[in-house]
Amino acid sequence: MSTMIRRMLTAASTALVVITSGLVLTGAPAAAGGPPGTIPVDPAACAVTAPIEFGAAPTDELAGGACRRFTVTGGYTSYLARAADADNATLPSAVYGYSGSMACAQAFCNLSAGTYYLVVDPGAGQPYAEPFRATVAGLFGAGCEPVTGQGFSDAYRGTFAHVGAVGCLELPVATGQYQVTLPPAAPGRQPLTQLVQEGDAFLCNAPVTTTAGCTVRIDRPTRLIVVNQGPAAGDYQVGLQRLGRGNTCAALAPGKPGAPGSMTVPLSGADFVTCFAVPAGGSGSEEVLTLDRVEGDGTARLSVYDYDGILRCADETAAAYQQIGCTLGDSSHMVVVRSATGAGKFRISQVTAIAANCAAPASTAFGGVPTAGSIAVPGDVRCYRVTDNSWIGTAPDSASTPTVRRFGWDGGLYTCATLPCLASGEVIVSGAEPVDYRLDTWAVGYDYAEPVDCDVLTDSTAYGFGPITGTFTATDRAACVSVPMGLEDDFRLTVENAVPWVINGQGTIARCAGNGATWTCSPRPAPSGDRALIAFLATGTGPFRAEATCADLFCDRASFSVGGLYNLTAGSKATVKIYGNALHQQDTVTLTQYGRQIVPIVVRSVDPSRTFYTAEIDLTGVEPGSYEVTATSYGRPERTFVDDRVTVLEPQLAVTTGPTISGPVVADAKVTVKPGVWSPAVDYYSYYWYANGEAIRGARDASFTIPATLRGQRLTVTVIGHRLGYRDNTVTTAAYVVGYGPAAKATTKPKITGTVKVNRTVKVSVGVWSPRASSYGYEWRVNGVLVATSSSLKLKKSWAGKKLTVTVIAKRTGHYAGKAVSSTIKIKK
Repeated sequence: MSTMIRRMLTAASTALVVITSGLVLTGAPAAAGGPPGTIPVDPAACAVTAPIEFGAAPTDELAGGACRRFTVTGGYTSYLARAADADNATLPSAVYGYSGSMACAQAFCNLSAGTYYLVVDPGAGQPYAEPFRATVAGLFGAGCEPVTGQGFSDAYRGTFAHVGAVGCLELPVATGQYQVTLPPAAPGRQPLTQLVQEGDAFLCNAPVTTTAGCTVRIDRPTRLIVVNQGPAAGDYQVGLQRLGRGNTCAALAPGKPGAPGSMTVPLSGADFVTCFAVPAGGSGSEEVLTLDRVEGDGTARLSVYDYDGILRCADETAAAYQQIGCTLGDSSHMVVVRSATGAGKFRISQVTAIAANCAAPASTAFGGVPTAGSIAVPGDVRCYRVTDNSWIGTAPDSASTPTVRRFGWDGGLYTCATLPCLASGEVIVSGAEPVDYRLDTWAVGYDYAEPVDCDVLTDSTAYGFGPITGTFTATDRAACVSVPMGLEDDFRLTVENAVPWVINGQGTIARCAGNGATWTCSPRPAPSGDRALIAFLATGTGPFRAEATCADLFCDRASFSVGGLYNLTAGSKATVKIYGNALHQQDTVTLTQYGRQIVPIVVRSVDPSRTFYTAEIDLTGVEPGSYEVTATSYGRPERTFVDDRVTVLEPQLAVTTGPTISGPVVADAKVTVKPGVWSPAVDYYSYYWYANGEAIRGARDASFTIPATLRGQRLTVTVIGHRLGYRDNTVTTAAYVVGYGPAAKATTKPKITGTVKVNRTVKVSVGVWSPRASSYGYEWRVNGVLVATSSSLKLKKSWAGKKLTVTVIAKRTGHYAGKAVSSTIKIKK
């Protein structure tokens, strides 16, 4: 073992870690169903192999057979049971106990004393037939080398003296999150690694070599097992680093937009990993990290871990230039740089305090002036704060195209794959090379029914839309319009002085297909929406015009139809509205009966909503009866729709002069209706008298005597004209308020009866009245002074010698009151 281990610099903190590079042997079977629960081969056919010590050559011969038998002595402990082919590549396998039950399906197993069988590819369905070699080793035997180290800044270097040898490193590190990094190599040819504790052969369920690492608690001896799985013996390297707190990484210089902090590191097969620490308070809530190769041909990867060693952001793609973003707040964290291929010198740049240094763009108006800027070095960034869902692109006169990114809700940095794109909030601009740019930042918004700075079409787009017109200037270089549509609509556009683009409801932007004046645009609304935006980018200053036709059967979710209930009049010419959907002025519309064309219907106009025609129809010579409206679509002549709810009625009698009531409209008067002038002449009339809108029972003649009970009510008469071959017409007179009837008159004057002498009582004879009164009133006067209102009067002594008269008031319902005065008589003593 002393010849194998030369040096190890691992994180000076401490845990138990088993590291597997490249291929992590988990014993996963080739068969999708996994290894069977009981041994699938004859145990008696398994050749015997013996466990080996750390650093020794495998004792098993490369031979055929699908299994090997081995014996475990002592108590419950951890073992490696590995199968390898002739090229020392690890094979899928499982371990079964003496009873035939599966003990583990991984190369690293926890086993008690007893006899076991290592079976190659037990889930394959048939026994493994190729020669293989078995390696069995107790993982807590003698010969494990104690090591110390400093982590990724200086990796451990060791030597495998034999093909298939097993190495062991005793780790004096602290509890925490750990990760093993191996130098670049062909997959499956790096050492197989794992962190183990006695009785726990899989501390790390996932490979500890992944960027996420593995959390290990050190409360007992912990070992890193390293297994050769290459075709030859030789040197190897392993880097073990405690992630997050307690690391000994160099501090990374901070920076801000326009002044990035940076450090330069060499990476190669020998120096294949390094790390940097960012202390607490060393960054803002958002930061951007850039890896930029300045020399050589190598590629590398970036990853960032928080204070607890949890992976927060990374780019797993090997590249000469990488840029990642994290949202970590002000806590400390660690940046790890890993070599991927080749060798080179890399600049690692950090930009923090992005939100505090985010500028407002020059304009957010759609088509407004661009924001000018530049990136001097690849690690630098610029930040612009834009409105929700803004169009981000480069102006036509931009010298180059920068990379545009944005921080997502999850704190990660997302890249616009192409420009223009849609972004919200803080937009990050950078470049793999120095760039000078002019950036468009036009407001759009999320509500496409009410976009921030676009016109909104409210008319149907079943057949297209437009024309849309305007004028472009140097400071207004684009226009956009919200268009209603279906999920799969295509439009053919004729455009002057502009290039059309679509802003889709799913949050994407696409240039319409075509060039010059003719384009095909395929806007797509959100799955739950019914609108997208079409933008027109100027090709020069001056007027622009755009007009679209639907390239499909119909657009805007439209379906051609006509409908509605129509009553028309035979022998007339009429202007009518015919309702439907997806209507066009050039549709063919006719009046038909049982499929036979009767007369054409001329469409004069179509409402912009395309839901009704205004049309003319000449029904001269058309007989009354039931008919249909038959419409054939202009866009699709094979689409014909028939609505059979059309009724052509007989002509109706016309009233040129309406009826009136003749005679005094007062109580007890007889009135007569004059029917007016009708065309043609009426055969006969019907009459219906009404008081305050209610029919008067029995009042159905041309004449009507108004009862006194209707005084004050509104009197009308409805006249219905009848003529054979014509529809009746009904007309009602104006309303007349019934007035009071004339007052009753006395044909015989009232008379005082009895002896007109003091202390006597006299009475009155009312006389004779026409019309007859329903009741009477009385007014007695002495020398013209009213002295009583009763029907009789006792004459007082003081009235002697004075003149006596009586006035009789005749009252009748609905009439004014009539009055008559008796003759004057002198009162005697």
